[in-house]
Amino acid sequence: MWGITGLAFIAVYREVFETVLFYQSLLTQTTSSQQLAVLSGFGTAVVLLIILAWLMIKYSIKLPIARFFSTTTYLLLALSFILAGKGIMALQEAAIISITPLPIEFNIAWLGINSTWQGIIMQLSILICSSALLFKPWLKKK
Repeated sequence: MWGITGLAFIAVYREVFETVLFYQSLLTQTTSSQQLAVLSGFGTAVVLLIILAWLMIKYSIKLPIARFFSTTTYLLLALSFILAGKGIMALQEAAIISITPLPIEFNIAWLGINSTWQGIIMQLSILICSSALLFKPWLKKK
């Protein structure tokens, strides 16, 4: 029990530390006229988190856990697809990974899709692995 408690504490402490570092860097890069927008965004996020926490506590007995986790699984898979593409683009901009362009040039920024072989291969591998994970139970039934 103490091990789980310690792990939970470290996980929460790490997230809080990352949040503080994020806002610290965000506030150092803003001008005085932009600081109000950052603080209002922070306040809005706090209010939304309080409302979400209250709703989850109030309706937690009725919350279908299986459906909740299956939905968040899809969201995490989509997020991994997007972040992998953006990560490859960032590594290419930093000249850590070479850039091999595709014959066709395109860019879908909100999905993290760029016209390089490295990004497309990474995102295709995530799609293939995600599809295998999602269709594995379905294939076992057949």
